Formats: sequence, C-alpha cells, structure tokens
Amino acid sequence: MKKENNRIKFAYFLEDWKFEGGDEVLLKKAKKIVPSEYTPEMAGHIFCPECCTNLSKSPRDKPKFSNGRFACFIHWPSYSHVECGLRTPKPEGMLYPSEELAKEAIEHGKLAIIHAFRDEPEHKDGGEAKPYDQSAVEELNGPVASFGISRHRGEKFELPSTISTIAGICRKFDENLSKYYVFPGSEIAKSLSSILVNVKDVTDEDEDPKLYYGEIISSHNAGINPKPTNLRMTGIKCNVRVKDFNLKARAAQQEEKGIGDDSKGRIVLFWGRITASGIGLCVEKLKWGEYALLPEKYNKFLVGE
Repeated sequence: MKKENNRIKFAYFLEDWKFEGGDEVLLKKAKKIVPSEYTPEMAGHIFCPECCTNLSKSPRDKPKFSNGRFACFIHWPSYSHVECGLRTPKPEGMLYPSEELAKEAIEHGKLAIIHAFRDEPEHKDGGEAKPYDQSAVEELNGPVASFGISRHRGEKFELPSTISTIAGICRKFDENLSKYYVFPGSEIAKSLSSILVNVKDVTDEDEDPKLYYGEIISSHNAGINPKPTNLRMTGIKCNVRVKDFNLKARAAQQEEKGIGDDSKGRIVLFWGRITASGIGLCVEKLKWGEYALLPEKYNKFLVGE
C-alpha cells in the first residue's frame, strides 16, 4: 500500500488561518512548503492542499524516521471525519453526486478526463511540426465519453475529455498535484499526487500503464555516430534490486523536450508500461505526449521520497 507521506507532496503555510470558516481561496494563495522546509514556528499553521485541514510533520524534530524514511506530513486525527483523497487508507477515487457537479469540476479545473495522449506535437497551418515549447497549448478537445465516477452504483456520466500531454501536467505542477484525473483506460478519478509512482519503487515489468517519475542520472545518444534518428538512452535512478532503468526514445524527440547529455539531476515524468531491457528495465515506444521534463522549480515536491 502506498504510504500517506508519498501523497501529501506539500502543505500550505498560513498563520492565523483556521479550517473552520477559513477562506479556501486565501489559503490556496499561501506559501507551499515541503517537509524539509518546515520549522517549529509553523506548528498549527500548515494545511492539507486538498481538504484544507491541519497537518503535522512526522517526525516533528528530525529529517528522517529511524528506518531511514524521509519526514512527511500527516493529517490531524481530530479531522478524520473530513473526506480527503490524500488520507490513508488509499481511497477508491473521487465520486460525484451528479453529472452537473462533475462537469462543474471540469470547468473549474478540479477534474480532468484524459482520453489519450498526443501522438505528435502540434502542427502549424503549413504542416510543419511546431517545436516543443513549455508554453505551447498542450490540450485538445477529445470525445464526450461515459465514465462511472458517480456516487450511485451503476450510473455513468457523459463527460467531455481532452487529448493531452504530460508536459501540460508538468505546467503548474504544484497546483495540479491536488487536481483529480481520469487517465486513459481508467474510469476512476484520483488526485495526481496519489497516482504518481516513483521509478525507485519499481522492481519488475508491468503491462498496465501508469504515471511514473524519476531522477535522470545519465543520458546519451546510443549510436556509434550521434544522429537525431538514433535512440537516446536516458538512465533513471532505480530500485537497488534493478540493474538499470532507461527511457528509450529517438534522440531528436528527447532533445526537443530538453533531455540531453547534461540532464543529470532533472526529473522526468512519463506515462507508460515497464518492460525488460537486457537484465534491467525500461520504458520505450512512448508517444510524443507521454513524457516530459518537470520544470526544476517543482523538483522539491518529488525529491526526498
């Protein structure tokens, strides 16, 4: 089971704010902190990014537990009655009381239905591929589809979907962490922070696609003579039980996304299946929209796990 500390990626810090009667809009503009940034003066003033109830740091005065795990944020037991997708045990997902409220969540940016990831970058009128750009529009309209995210068993909602990219998820990543997503092949709406899987937790092949992230430790053009058409092998920090783990994709495509020989230390997110690669593991044959570098300013939300 995935631990709660892996789901609460950050806390809001705001003095003199209270869950009872507090303005959530004001809280959402407050400073975001990760456990390593916590100081004793913040006690009683940090709040969950999803349910907005109080959080504590555990252990309170140390950076790690005795078993080596990094410190984390946990909910106050006094608010255990407040529903939250970041609380343990892991929930089955967000359910909505009506189709209208589900559509309203989509309109307000609290829910995203991803029908598919884009095969190729956006093309201009002249038919030329648009260079990869973190400011480019990353979502296109997808079909209206039926999803079983109703609180009433058996009922399904007809909801609009998008054709998206991982780069779109990486943009405003801190805000997206508490947003709910329905990924391709699923009908369950889950918060982004509960969906993310650290490559360091992967020990075997997995045919079911998931949203993974990992720290790049190396990247090189695998050809004898470096050419854009060669594979680029991007090594990702992996579990000690795994020999190595590589993201394999054409050099030109990876380089357009900003992944190159000097990408060590950057975090990459990808949606895909884990397969064998020699005596190690890999992800390969990714579509254009299925992977992206996380902007460095968001690294703190995923490091130390």
